[in-house]
Amino acid sequence: MKLKNLLIVEDEPTSLKLLEIFLKNEPFRLTIARNGKEACQILKEQTPDYFQCVISDINMPEMTGLELLRTLKDDPDRKHIPVILQTAVSGEEDIKKGIELGAFYYLLKPVTKETLLSLITAALQDYENYLEASRSLTENAKPSPLLKSGQFTFKNLQEAKNLAQFLALMTSDPETIAMGYLELMINAIEHGNLGITYDEKTELVATGELQNEIKRRLASNEYKDKFVTVELSRDDEKLAVTIQDMGKGFKFEEYMDFSLDRAMDNHGRGIMMANKLSFDELNYSNNGNTATCITSKTQ
Repeated sequence: MKLKNLLIVEDEPTSLKLLEIFLKNEPFRLTIARNGKEACQILKEQTPDYFQCVISDINMPEMTGLELLRTLKDDPDRKHIPVILQTAVSGEEDIKKGIELGAFYYLLKPVTKETLLSLITAALQDYENYLEASRSLTENAKPSPLLKSGQFTFKNLQEAKNLAQFLALMTSDPETIAMGYLELMINAIEHGNLGITYDEKTELVATGELQNEIKRRLASNEYKDKFVTVELSRDDEKLAVTIQDMGKGFKFEEYMDFSLDRAMDNHGRGIMMANKLSFDELNYSNNGNTATCITSKTQ
């Protein structure tokens, strides 16, 4: 297994030692920085794709974790590297500031090994999805500008990835918007059509069985005929994409924004990420089984 490169930014010796102990026998290559300023220097010395994840404390001398995050997000070559911020349970205001800057992964101290590994796994998977989308976007031909409306259907994750990339090529920020489409399409398959509950997905991600369970349900008589419908409407000012699954819906209001209760879960942040980063508007209807994404960043 290829080692993943992690940058740990921590000034407190006890917290740093604990992280190193937890990650000692895991498939990660660790680089240590004592503050945000030192982390920035290390990042500059490596190629943009060297680190797959940054784990940073928020409160540090010389440069805080939030200042480091802002620097990363301002760097076009490194802005998509996931940043996991460590904070105390009382640091909800810091978390809100982090969300505004584009951080969606949090470790609330004291940290446990199980939570740490679960969150790193989630961040790395999200980053791998981004890299795959980015690679594919450079290979795909752009849709014709004559395409003003259309309807599509898909059943599985690969079809969802292909469609998300195709639709995003109609926008001026395809990498960011493709990830938003993909998050909503994955949700439509897993939770909508296949009926995988939040708690079930938590367990499946933790045990590494999520993809096997998705394949099993897609092949079963109960779910094999279900599909997701996507409709697009485009004019000179905006692109509207509606994603509708065949599920019963869900309480989407709980997932549009950050929840401290779910801060360290190994999933459950995709809708929030799409809402905050990808679209000018994200609206749900039909009890949550229909999502409409609107962006003015059209080509």
